[in-house]
Amino acid sequence: MSTFERVAAVTEIPPNGRKSIVVDDVPALLVRIGNEFFAVEDVCSHDGQPLTDGPVADGAITCPRHGARFDLKTGSALCMPATRAIPTFAVQVRDGEVFVGPAGAELPPAAVAVTSTAAPPVVTADIPVVSAMVSSGDHVPTPEPGADDDIRLIEALKQVIDPELMVNIVDLGLVYSVNRDDKKIYVEMTLTSPACPAGPQIVQQSKMALERLRDVDEAEIKLVMSPPWTPDRMTDEAKDMLGIF
Repeated sequence: MSTFERVAAVTEIPPNGRKSIVVDDVPALLVRIGNEFFAVEDVCSHDGQPLTDGPVADGAITCPRHGARFDLKTGSALCMPATRAIPTFAVQVRDGEVFVGPAGAELPPAAVAVTSTAAPPVVTADIPVVSAMVSSGDHVPTPEPGADDDIRLIEALKQVIDPELMVNIVDLGLVYSVNRDDKKIYVEMTLTSPACPAGPQIVQQSKMALERLRDVDEAEIKLVMSPPWTPDRMTDEAKDMLGIF
C-alpha cells in the first residue's frame, strides 16, 4: 500500500471503541483510545485468528483465544504464546475523517483518499446482481443498473478476505447472490463450513465494504448453507493460490 485510505469518520467510533476495516485488501482493526487512533492487522501472529473481539487495555489488545497480547502502537508481541509482532498502519485524522496508510508514513498536505485509476477487472464469478431503481428526494442518485454497477458491488466484496485461507470471498465462491433495491443491497453468501470461526468477521466486513460505497445506505448480509459450499465454486485464481489443481 502506497497511499492513505479514508476508513471512517471520527464520530463513527466512540472513545475506547473499535471498527473492523479493510486496508489494501487486508482485514484490519481500527481502535480508539481516548482521542488517539491505532490500526493493526486483524490477525494474531500466534494462530492466525482474528483479534476483533479481544479486550483492549493499557495500549494493548489481547487475543481472545490464547491470551497473546500486542502493543497497538508498535504491533510488538508482549507475552507468550505469541513471539512475532503483528503489522501496524499509520493513522492520521483530518477534518473529522480517519485515514490509514503505510506504517511510518505521513498524510500529505490537503490529501484525500486516493481512488485507483486502473481499469476495473472483469467480473469472474457467476453471481447474479439485480438492481431496482427508485428515485428518492435529495439522495445521491443511484447509478443506472448495468455492468458498471455490478462490477462495483462485486469489487467491493472482493475487499473481504477470508482470514484463514487469505483469499477474497468472491474468488472463494462464498457469495451466492447480490441484489439491489435503490440504496439497499441484499447479499446471500455462505461459509466454507457451518462452524467457520471467522463467520461473524466475514459477514461484518462484507457489510462494511458495501456500505462504504457512495450510493449504498445499507447492506443486509444473509448467511445460507444451502447449497453447501464446495471447492468447485472457487475461481482458478483462488485454486492456484491454495495449491488446488
